[in-house]
Amino acid sequence: MMKTRFNHKILAMTIGLLPVSWSSVMGQDLDTYLSLALQNSPAIRASQMAYQATMEKIPQVRSWPEPQVNGSVFLNPMMLPMGNQIGSVSAMQMFPWRSVLDAKEETVVKLAEVFLGERKVTANDIIDQVRNAWYPLIANREKQELQRQNLNLLDDIRQLATTQFQQGLAPMSDVLRVDVMKEDILANLEILQAEQTSLERQFNILLNREEDDLIVMPETMDPIDFPMFQDSSYDNNPVLALLDQRIAVAQAAMQQADLDRKPMIGAGLQYMPLIRRKNTNVEIPPNTGRDMIMPMFSVTVPIWNKKYDAAVTEQKLMQVQYAELKDASMLTLRKEDENLRYLMDKAVVNYQKRDNQYQKTRQILELLTTEYRNSKGDLTEILRLEQQLLDYRMEQVELKMNYYQADARRKSLRGYPDINQ
Repeated sequence: MMKTRFNHKILAMTIGLLPVSWSSVMGQDLDTYLSLALQNSPAIRASQMAYQATMEKIPQVRSWPEPQVNGSVFLNPMMLPMGNQIGSVSAMQMFPWRSVLDAKEETVVKLAEVFLGERKVTANDIIDQVRNAWYPLIANREKQELQRQNLNLLDDIRQLATTQFQQGLAPMSDVLRVDVMKEDILANLEILQAEQTSLERQFNILLNREEDDLIVMPETMDPIDFPMFQDSSYDNNPVLALLDQRIAVAQAAMQQADLDRKPMIGAGLQYMPLIRRKNTNVEIPPNTGRDMIMPMFSVTVPIWNKKYDAAVTEQKLMQVQYAELKDASMLTLRKEDENLRYLMDKAVVNYQKRDNQYQKTRQILELLTTEYRNSKGDLTEILRLEQQLLDYRMEQVELKMNYYQADARRKSLRGYPDINQ
């Protein structure tokens, strides 16, 4: 009966690591936390405020220049034949071309879209951070469960060693060896529990909520297999999209700089009052002795074309700069993506290798346990193999975590279309 119970515990430990359909649970919980992280992110709100603030520049750039009003007063009135001119008042309004105003508005709109692009970059980074913080939580929980299962297994081994000792078939040192190993397991379990608490607090901080809030997560991660990533497009990568937006800003600014050389036309009036002198008998001819009103027109003459040419050249160079940065970013993305694909393949190979090693080692352990029960085996070797089994499973958990973190990173390189809405 002891043999059956012992083997069943080993089998239970094996089943605990077998593929379980947790995809719906894990995906649902993770999606909830991703939405929460995006909603609570002050960085995203800051980018949104920057966008709204930039859009407020549109009525500023579309406004006409302020009208100019001039007034002048003679310290001594100017003596004219028909009266005294004491001063003048004039008003002038400059009228920019409509195409210039449209170009300025277009530049502002493109600049505002850059802040939307930065918001998408921030959102993409937050999703990547949350995903990479999510899987260590589940991995740590799996490791704790493995340690507990191993602790139960050691209890059965200790009971077997005690029975053998009581029957005079094994030394008392076998029992003590099991106790020492159990103490190590308990210490490791305590460390894992402390680590889990820290990981959960860090995860809650990432979500910008209370550190002790409850986190709902599955008991284990999904099984892993060779990645089937056929899509190599980076069309949704927010960094590349942001560089495209900066190119669009430079194009709009170049058009604006070229239109700035257009002359502006102004129109206005000048009013000069005349005060008739008193005590004069001079006969005033018609249309004399009246206040004077004079229409005025003005036009700017853009003769300093070098500054406009330099502004256009500047924006052309900016476009080339951002295009080169986009090409450099694309090379970096491709290199990192290829490395991540290799890491995922490597994780799957090692995972399958450890699984095969686990199965064979478990068979050896069962044989040695039978021999020990018949007073022919060595408990030290049993404990070593039992620890080896635990190490295999612990390493498999680590491999799954690394696999999913690499997978999350690959997805972030391609960008998440939903955040572009």
